[in-house]
Amino acid sequence: MGYTNKYNHNNKILVIGRVGTHGIVQKFNSPCWTSDNTLVIESKYYEFIYQILQRIDYKNMNRGSTQPLITQSDLKKVSVILPPENYLIKFEKISDSLMYNFDYNKKENQKLSALRDILIQKLMNGEIDVSDIKT
Repeated sequence: MGYTNKYNHNNKILVIGRVGTHGIVQKFNSPCWTSDNTLVIESKYYEFIYQILQRIDYKNMNRGSTQPLITQSDLKKVSVILPPENYLIKFEKISDSLMYNFDYNKKENQKLSALRDILIQKLMNGEIDVSDIKT
């Protein structure tokens, strides 16, 4: 809808679409602007809560007739069995490391894809000659 270089959240948050695209869970760990059509969740158990939110049946929470809608009250009614805190801490430590590597690899793949596209274009235009390369 628009763009702003301002933000209203500067920490790791989970965002759930509340109206229209309800139930879509997104992770943000850099400054972002959330609208009033989202539910924002902060937790020291960020990755664990993300996994829980991914498994909720949001369609059954729908209150909207024309446009899908869920409320904070609906989400609060969801029962979750929590493991002991020491397990949550271990889970967060392991998953933080995995997600860091995932994000790093994703960025690296984007760079490599952009480089591939540039090289293919140069090859197609004849700017690069590979006829002498032996495999």
